[in-house]
Amino acid sequence: MEEKIEIYGNDYDEKLSIIFADPNFLMPNLFGALNVEVKGSDFTAEVPLSTLLGKATMVIYGKIFTSLNSVTYVINVAGYGPDKGGKIRIQLDRGRVVMDIEFNIPLGFLNARLIKSRINDFRNKASELIRVERIKRKI
Repeated sequence: MEEKIEIYGNDYDEKLSIIFADPNFLMPNLFGALNVEVKGSDFTAEVPLSTLLGKATMVIYGKIFTSLNSVTYVINVAGYGPDKGGKIRIQLDRGRVVMDIEFNIPLGFLNARLIKSRINDFRNKASELIRVERIKRKI
């Protein structure tokens, strides 16, 4: 599954890397993750999914790499091989944020629609979420 999100705003710049490098902001808002834990540049989170028999949870973990104007998340799915997981690349430019999401999830035929709907929900709410987070963090 691949998605691209472009967010535009006059006051967007590399200062937003602080917000996007925080899994406590990105994972719940992008994937609907619960119980996000961060230790340095490592993180774990639980992502609720749907299955044929009801609800399930996928545990994801990974590492965050930051530079002056970009943030990259390398994500793995617990209990599955190296082919499950992906990357989130966030490029921060003046006036624009570009997110490239590549994610291969277990039971993709069942869960891809759910994850895509969460990503689209984030796309629609991103400007407001960023505005509120900037106020909260005084950025």
